[in-house]
Amino acid sequence: MDNKLTKVLINNNWSEMPMSSLQVGSNQFGFKTGLYETLRTFDSHPVFLEPHLDRLYSTAARIQLSISYSKTEIFHMIEKVIDSFSDPQQRVRILAVPEKIIVYTSHLNLNPIIYKGVKALTVQTQRNNPELKTTDYHACLTAWTKANNQGCFEAILIDETNYLYEGTRSNVFWIKDNKLFTRHHDVLPGTTRQTISQKSPYPIMDGKLNLKYISKIDELFLTNSGSGIVPVTLLNGKLIGSGSVGIITQQLLSLYHNWMIQDIERKQTYE
Repeated sequence: MDNKLTKVLINNNWSEMPMSSLQVGSNQFGFKTGLYETLRTFDSHPVFLEPHLDRLYSTAARIQLSISYSKTEIFHMIEKVIDSFSDPQQRVRILAVPEKIIVYTSHLNLNPIIYKGVKALTVQTQRNNPELKTTDYHACLTAWTKANNQGCFEAILIDETNYLYEGTRSNVFWIKDNKLFTRHHDVLPGTTRQTISQKSPYPIMDGKLNLKYISKIDELFLTNSGSGIVPVTLLNGKLIGSGSVGIITQQLLSLYHNWMIQDIERKQTYE
């Protein structure tokens, strides 16, 4: 685990912490409980920050975690951290733990090759309280590490009956006969998933997908705040559809890029 010191903003004061202490889900994570949000920047502007902050506060209320800062104050902390970092494309992390708000950033480091299609595998495990984005992330980190070690972009979590739920750090969508599906229950309500649900020209249908029907679907993609929409063309070594990025996924990729630009162009206030 990386013990390199990372510059962090803790309660609006600069400090340094070992990266290992900031790794959510690891045994070295420096806090017993808390929440986290991860978002990206586009040309040094935070993307879809409003739904991230909304989810942070609503989840904090559900687990009775007190946040002593307003959305405006956290927004300014995020701006401060982004402005301190030279790369315009960043991955920003917000940690809300008892008595602390911690904000730090790093290079986004997106490889454009992922938008040509990635490999994924399934892992039989599920998160505790899947609808809450808490720092109880150990099962997901273990599954993601397994996928990464096998050259896969993501691990998709399945239950004992082989139904797909979500990725370790993503939501899952699939397309069959020009219809778009995602699971609506027992998964994290991701902010990118929310954006697609609100803006997609294709209606989003509630669905459940079993591994035995993977050969029947036409397209599969993942969504998360850092990467946006990522097509999956190979799952457990089997081709999805034709094995190339499908037409609907391509359309949504183009639309999502426009939605990001529209989001940073509108004036955002957090009162």
